[in-house]
Amino acid sequence: MDILNFLHSGFLLALEIPLLLTLPFLLWYRVSDAAHLHHPYGSWRPALATYSGLALGGCMIAASWIPDHYSFDAIFSPGGPWDLSFTEFLFLLMQRLGDAPHDLVGVLLNSDPRLNFGLVVMVIATLFAVDIGITLASGVRGPMLLSFLLDVLMASLAAGLLMHVFYSTLWLLNRLNFWAIGVALLLLQEYRYHVFGLFRRRPKPVRVAGNIQHGINTSGNQGT
Repeated sequence: MDILNFLHSGFLLALEIPLLLTLPFLLWYRVSDAAHLHHPYGSWRPALATYSGLALGGCMIAASWIPDHYSFDAIFSPGGPWDLSFTEFLFLLMQRLGDAPHDLVGVLLNSDPRLNFGLVVMVIATLFAVDIGITLASGVRGPMLLSFLLDVLMASLAAGLLMHVFYSTLWLLNRLNFWAIGVALLLLQEYRYHVFGLFRRRPKPVRVAGNIQHGINTSGNQGT
């Protein structure tokens, strides 16, 4: 029975882990590709929106921080707060994602005397205020309006994806326990050698030297 239970648990994990990890990243890749293909006045916008979203997601994680849930015993011990089934974890994840903005607003209003959270949020708000100003100055027309909407979508997805990765990692550490080290090593090797293509990489643009581009012979051999 122990062997059957082990095989059953392993089979469920083999289905749950790809489903949990790949679907949000696939959505992120699609939106990221669209944003990188549509940048009428600079490719800096997708990166700026992504970093703003990651900063906002980090603030949301810190605002909803529950110290008792992040100790070593709480993460790995059976019966702890992360010892959940796949369905229970999805419900918890949706609840955390839904409560995160409200928790951040509560911290900003009541529990941020040194403005640690407020400073990050003000920087993000300033960046998007400049973005809105550029969009309004352009007359809120097609490409510029689409760029602004992509910025908002990418920032929101980046914040949600960071929270998803954070909570999913804690849950997987509880489910996998010792085998989490093996999974981490496999992911590291996949990132280094790109065998299955799990980590997509955009090709770097090839820079052509000006003298070669204009057909100038620099080999030093001059025709007679």
